Amino acid sequence: MHSVLTVLGAEVGKHLGDVQNALPLRSVCKEWRDTATLSSTEADIDLSPGIFEDGASGNAKKQLFYRRCPRLRKLTYHVSPAVSLAKFEAALREASRRLTSLEELVLCFNNPAQQFETRQLAVLANLPTLKALTLQANFHPEACNFGVLGSLSSLSSLTVLPSEASTGLTDSHVASLGLLHGLASLEFPGHARAFTGSTLGALAALPRLSKLLITSNKPHSVDYTLELPALAGLRALTRRSSSAATPLRLELGVPDAAFGAALLRAVAGPGLGSVCIAVREAADSAAIAGLALAPGGKEKLAGLDLEFRAAPTPEDVAVLAGCGRLTRLHLSCKCPRAPAARVELAPWLALRQLQHLHLHINPAWRAPLQPATVAAMAEAWPTLSHLHLRLSPGDNATHALNQLGSFTCLKSLSLTWLGQAAPAAAAGAGGLTRRRSGSLEVPVLAVQHLPRSLEELSLTSISTVRLAVPSAAQRSTPALPQLRSFVLDGCFGLTDWLLQALVAAAPRLAALTLVLTGRQGLSSAGLAAVAAALPGLASLLLSDYREAPLCLSQASLAGLSGVVGLAQLRHLKLSTPDVVHAELLPSVFAGFSKLRRLDLVGCQDQAAAALGLVLPLCCIKHSPEWAADLVAAEAAA
Repeated sequence: MHSVLTVLGAEVGKHLGDVQNALPLRSVCKEWRDTATLSSTEADIDLSPGIFEDGASGNAKKQLFYRRCPRLRKLTYHVSPAVSLAKFEAALREASRRLTSLEELVLCFNNPAQQFETRQLAVLANLPTLKALTLQANFHPEACNFGVLGSLSSLSSLTVLPSEASTGLTDSHVASLGLLHGLASLEFPGHARAFTGSTLGALAALPRLSKLLITSNKPHSVDYTLELPALAGLRALTRRSSSAATPLRLELGVPDAAFGAALLRAVAGPGLGSVCIAVREAADSAAIAGLALAPGGKEKLAGLDLEFRAAPTPEDVAVLAGCGRLTRLHLSCKCPRAPAARVELAPWLALRQLQHLHLHINPAWRAPLQPATVAAMAEAWPTLSHLHLRLSPGDNATHALNQLGSFTCLKSLSLTWLGQAAPAAAAGAGGLTRRRSGSLEVPVLAVQHLPRSLEELSLTSISTVRLAVPSAAQRSTPALPQLRSFVLDGCFGLTDWLLQALVAAAPRLAALTLVLTGRQGLSSAGLAAVAAALPGLASLLLSDYREAPLCLSQASLAGLSGVVGLAQLRHLKLSTPDVVHAELLPSVFAGFSKLRRLDLVGCQDQAAAALGLVLPLCCIKHSPEWAADLVAAEAAA
């Protein structure tokens, strides 16, 4: 009987995958205590000073971990700011000896003051089974040579990310990447001042490279400048003569649309699979047409991120609609001047492969959104997974948004309401009551009509919007069972009851961001109740700009830290006037023992230093200058 229970425990743990998911099984019975994690393949570990305790106790803990998790294939290390690189090296050497099946390693350094050098990279070369490596750190601009990883013959995927407030890779770093001959996928950000692309030709020595992503630290922007020598290197990449060479998927930012067109001309040919381009400078109609009509534009251009210099015209829409291979389209415009004619979305319905649509333009410039419009979009783009729209009072938003459930593959939805705020509406049964103010009607978003496939939801409004939650009869099954991230920014009439009803519709929520403005009735007690209902909550970001903000007293903060669901919280942000003026006691935050990042807007230097002593895993982010700015603004007013 004991042997059956032992095997069963290991088998159940195998299906759960992650060690954290398997840990609760250890309390089922004695046999499962030792076997539930034996078949776990993933682990997410905090490297804190406590792990490096000297003596029998520290060694026993490490040996117990390796004995209970011998089959790990993916390991994520979050390195505490208090852990030196020398101690990290020692931990990684031991992991390389004990975890002989390790295939994927993710290293996240929370201290940008520590610079990653060749010595630390050399330690990684002791993992011969490694296939995928992700590094998030501050890389030394000169003493960091990636060539030492060349001995990892199985390494096929490398992602290099900068840590908070640090830089990306330079041209010299990129040159050393050309020695990793097994790479098939390479992703890294360029350094704004030290990356020109002049050494990209070194990557032509990688015969298996099929995916090259040169990303930006900032979403939807380009913070580095490719220069003309980069074109020669990229041309060499698409003209590799090796028999192992495969068509290259290329994704990078360019300084302007003219450079983007030159890039398409340089890499055109059978060696290019697809290209995604983010344009830094705003472009006019002629430049956009030149980019879309360049050689390979219609056949190879898979993604485009650009800003219109002037309001988009119907001709701009038609030109982009001709790029039939587009899977991602991110468009924005800051120009205040209205166009001569409204933009119609109908031509873009021809983009049948579209998966990402980010339309950040004045909604008054396009035809009003109607239910039939949204239904047509869902039919034309069956694989759409990301959608961002701005809405205006001219849109038939309430009824149009009820059609969003037609998008069966939608994973991420972002909606922004603009326009004059209408008076608050009294919510009736299900929250569906609306009140007119002149010709304006308070828009309503019914949560039960959103796609059940959603994993990320972001709602922003500078005017009043009502959220309708499922009725009691509809709550037998969650309306948003897959939702992991929820952002609520603006005037949504949030109360304790409403937030609890929203959370009940999304029981798997892991990240909650609240930006409170206007008159909303959320209390600190209601926030604590919501946190208690979300055992998987890992990120809680709160900014309160209301007339009567949350009273984040020492007692209420202590209440939050005592909530069972918040014991596993990794990222906490508090931005309220109370935080600015409160005398923060480190003991209040001691309950957040798993925090990796704490943002206290307005917190003073001394308080941040004291908090660091009770939160060893945490990177404290504080902005004392914010308080001074607030006082100056009040004085000016």
